Amino acid sequence: MHGADPRRPFRPVYDPQTGHGPTRDPRPGEVALQDMNLDPFARLTLDLCRWHFQTFASPESHGWLVALRCATAHVGPDAAGALCYDLLGVVQTLRASRTTPIAFNAEGCPCCRDWLTPAERQIMQMIDALRHNQQGRARTLAQLLCDGTPDSHLLAVAETYLRHHAPDYAQTAAFSPV
Repeated sequence: MHGADPRRPFRPVYDPQTGHGPTRDPRPGEVALQDMNLDPFARLTLDLCRWHFQTFASPESHGWLVALRCATAHVGPDAAGALCYDLLGVVQTLRASRTTPIAFNAEGCPCCRDWLTPAERQIMQMIDALRHNQQGRARTLAQLLCDGTPDSHLLAVAETYLRHHAPDYAQTAAFSPV
């Protein structure tokens, strides 16, 4: 299965050994987090995605534990496990659907977390499109995220995550993998 090589699922954009300062300029293609106008659910989704990406990029970081603590702080201990599990399904499906690594900014880096890489931006836009029942836009973004290959499975898993956890997700029609 392409994309499933554990040595290259995600590529962190920063080097933790360099010790970034409190701010930095954007790298090519990055957008400021504040310009995305993410609501609290979307911001939590981004945080958790980044911690899961970190887990694959650097397993010894145990980013999944930080993700679980973060989720617990936001949704409580009863819902945190399911939230992380469902989002990990999105991350794993994305990982299996790509032939290239995902560049991400580490949530634990105070200056990097304020920027979204192009892939992070596309993930958040895909989630937003699904939340607003914009299936065509969601399909296009999923195809970009999957290196040009249409992947309805990614959309179906993302939709399951939203159906279980997004507070305002009112699905008017089931995702159609046409």
